[in-house]
Amino acid sequence: MKNRIISSSIFIVIGVLIILFPLYILPVCPPPEAVTTPIDTMSSTSSKLAHSGHMHASTGKIMKCFWTARAEIGIGCLVITIGTLLLISRTAFVRMGLSMALACISLLAIAIPTILIGVCSNEMMRCNMGAKPALVLLSSLLFIIAIINTYYLNKKTKNRQFNF
Repeated sequence: MKNRIISSSIFIVIGVLIILFPLYILPVCPPPEAVTTPIDTMSSTSSKLAHSGHMHASTGKIMKCFWTARAEIGIGCLVITIGTLLLISRTAFVRMGLSMALACISLLAIAIPTILIGVCSNEMMRCNMGAKPALVLLSSLLFIIAIINTYYLNKKTKNRQFNF
């Protein structure tokens, strides 16, 4: 009971931090705001329905770190969900499987800002100096805790006697 509450609480907190770091604590580059530019249409003198000064919205380039943050939000939600399932689950084997899944998810969380999507190419951008190292550190911490929890639950289940 004690392990279940402690480990699931740690996983839920790490999941929340994975969501909050790229959004609020060490935010990545914001998406470009929609820019409105006037476009004059050709108006005919006989048509009263022709408009001039029609506005179109054009967007700028969205940085890679924006998409990394969006992907990490999904990873964080998944970690929170599995942490909640760890809290609800009473079977040690199920909790061990969920911990193994969290270890695999943490590797994906490390790969998103480093290999899969990445962050901005400029080393001085705030996503390179803040969000990327924080996400790698949180994901590494998640991996280590998930492996330790899996090892602990494996030791716990080996001590049980099963009569089939």
